Amino acid sequence: MATDAELGVPAVEVRPLPSNTNSPPTAPAPFAINAGADQDPKYESPSPGSGCGSVPRGKSGRDSKSRSGSEVAQPMKQPLDFKHERLRGNIARCEVATGWGFVRSHLFDGELVFRMDRVMPEFQGHPLGEGEAVEFDVQADDHGRAHAVALKPVLGRRPQDCIGQRHRGYVRRFAERWGFLNAAAFDGDLFVHRDNLLPVPEQFVEGQAPVRSGQAVEFDVALDDRGRAVAKQITTHPLLRPCDWIGLRLRGYIRSFQGAWGFINSDRFAGDLFIHRDSLVAQCQNAQLSVNTLVEFDVERDHHRKGTKNRLVARNVSIIRAEAPPAPYAAMPPQQQQQQQQQ
Repeated sequence: MATDAELGVPAVEVRPLPSNTNSPPTAPAPFAINAGADQDPKYESPSPGSGCGSVPRGKSGRDSKSRSGSEVAQPMKQPLDFKHERLRGNIARCEVATGWGFVRSHLFDGELVFRMDRVMPEFQGHPLGEGEAVEFDVQADDHGRAHAVALKPVLGRRPQDCIGQRHRGYVRRFAERWGFLNAAAFDGDLFVHRDNLLPVPEQFVEGQAPVRSGQAVEFDVALDDRGRAVAKQITTHPLLRPCDWIGLRLRGYIRSFQGAWGFINSDRFAGDLFIHRDSLVAQCQNAQLSVNTLVEFDVERDHHRKGTKNRLVARNVSIIRAEAPPAPYAAMPPQQQQQQQQQ
């Protein structure tokens, strides 16, 4: 009986799963996903900071109509064409034994590989199930192959739902003065501006961006003057809390004040510190407190009101000047800050 070689049948190579976790397994042959199955063809990309990006049908490489009205197949986009976007997709499968997984998206053909250790750190213990909705960035490895990175499950929570909270996140991209970051606490992008970075001496180098892609940061989620969610009080080092300054005198500025009470912010700590008009020193009792008024104060526990002994408040508040807040400076240990103020 004739062998396969004699009949001209090519030999089939059996390829085992890779044992080296630095080399990604080969994804299956590309396939087209129906763009209209889960998305309106007229969908427009959201504005920066409003969530993960997407593109209208046609521009993503789907079918478009010719002048005669007939549909003409357009080449599909490649994953690296979206390297500046935050994308959404679904888990195709995970190979826990090899440390690799695959994700699909309607924006490109085929499956995009990811490494388990490139999942967002807060979710590396989360079991990713087939079909689970996720969001991710696209980066090229050292060999120019596209990978999904900073992958996390879709939570259904927007940055706007986290106003007033402080979180840890990761810089997705940053140009000269602005960029975007992502976090485990919410989905999509959060806008970041250089002016909202708290400077650290070694952080600002002439001609270099103050933060880099993938860098971990801490930040407050706040509204800007136009009512958009943005990152503020951003630092690459964990900020101290008001409780770290009890018994010390600091400077800060009025964040808000209505009626008889409001809140103080300072570049020495993260978050708000409560202030009541009764806490003003005698010579400032009749002064007008407005946003950005520069003040000096002691940080104390509130023992004056029943049931609020654990609340921190500003006491012996004096007004330095009623204008813009002071130039921000880096957070230091309380002892070093106290020495600096005495100089």
